[in-house]
Amino acid sequence: MTKIVMIGTAITLISTLFFANVWQSYRFTQLERDVLATQRDHRLLLEENKRLVVGIAGLRSPRRIRALAETELALEPLSANRIQRVDISGGLSASP
Repeated sequence: MTKIVMIGTAITLISTLFFANVWQSYRFTQLERDVLATQRDHRLLLEENKRLVVGIAGLRSPRRIRALAETELALEPLSANRIQRVDISGGLSASP
């Protein structure tokens, strides 16, 4: 009787270890695919970020801002005689 129990235990143990090995291989393959997908997504996001940074640089360019001010807002540069300077170097004094 003990021989039958030992053989049954051995068969159960071998089957369990085989199943655990197959499951571990399956999970490893699944995780490897996930890592590759995450790396691909990361690379795509970096490329998109570079494009957006270039776009921001273009939007901030003084030439573009000047063109928008002149065409969209109908603004024009001031001539030197229209500029008034205020001197506050003397400081402010309180009058009673």
